[in-house]
Amino acid sequence: MAFEVIASCIKGLEEISQLEIKELTKQKSEVLIPSRIKFKLKEDKDLANFIYNTRSSIKIYKLISNLKFTDLNDILKKLESIKFPKIKSPFVVRCDRTGEHSFNSIDIEKELGNIINKDNKLKVDLKNPTTIVLVDIINNDCLVGIDYTGIKLTRRHYRIKLLPNPLNSCLAYCMLRIANVKEKDAILDPICRSGEIPIEAALYLQNIPNGLRLIEQLSFTKLIKFKPKDKIKVRKLKIYAIDSSQNSLRAAEINSKIANINKNLIFSRYEIEWLDTKFKKGVIDKVVTFPQYPTNTLPKQEVESIYKELFYQVEFILSTKGNITVLTPCPELIEKYANDYKFIKEKEYKIEYMHQNFSILKFKKIKEIAKK
Repeated sequence: MAFEVIASCIKGLEEISQLEIKELTKQKSEVLIPSRIKFKLKEDKDLANFIYNTRSSIKIYKLISNLKFTDLNDILKKLESIKFPKIKSPFVVRCDRTGEHSFNSIDIEKELGNIINKDNKLKVDLKNPTTIVLVDIINNDCLVGIDYTGIKLTRRHYRIKLLPNPLNSCLAYCMLRIANVKEKDAILDPICRSGEIPIEAALYLQNIPNGLRLIEQLSFTKLIKFKPKDKIKVRKLKIYAIDSSQNSLRAAEINSKIANINKNLIFSRYEIEWLDTKFKKGVIDKVVTFPQYPTNTLPKQEVESIYKELFYQVEFILSTKGNITVLTPCPELIEKYANDYKFIKEKEYKIEYMHQNFSILKFKKIKEIAKK
């Protein structure tokens, strides 16, 4: 019998998650509310396979009920009316909550736990439950389901050596999909930090599942019999991880070794202004990067100098049909220098990242747009 599934994702990047859902499950999906995507599956093994392979999802759960509420009394009354499926013991109730409410997550967990276990026939285990009942509250929407992930899927096993302000690996993957990277592309991150973008590119292009090294931590293994059918494709890739900081390069190299894809990456220490001495004209197909932005310790004038040099260099090394995809909290500055060097914005995704408004901007050369 078919059942409904919710995949939570980065708000603003639902389009990328829906693309991945279609690729992995062959199913259509809909945005139920921002950052929550609903789709249907027929068998538990399909759910396990999706969780094992998804790169853009944060959490996955079977949907039991979709509620609207006004206050604590209203939500408790509606939770009490839910017909829950058979719960395998031991269990726990967990509440994820976004928005302003007059109650906290512990209130919901305690009350729903009492509702589910009113006959005291189930054991509760806060540390190692078999079943996780998830109450997913976003403003005045309440989605209730069985959590089949247990952990946040943004976790990556390779992220051991991190630097200040690291890039979320799930977001790095989404940026690569926006850039539409392909196996034969020459891909460059000229400000690679701790390596998330080039590492995610190598994992994606070789079809190495995110769940390969996380499977023991995924809660679906306690509920579903699942034997992965990995279809890893060892490929010769051209992925360049470049940074001006030796600390960043060292972190990226360590993380890539843990991910077991270090042989697929080409590491170099270069200042942005020297990229045209490393690469010939038009040899790079995709540039995907997260450049610096103005902070208390990095003045706007210095950042503008970086952006100016970045687009000056990329205009030279990028192929005619290539593109550059940038994550930034100051899209107006990025767009200014992109336009100065004959790039035109093809797409923009507005997201919230690190409690701040960010944009992912994708640019193509103006002459390539004109040809179309």
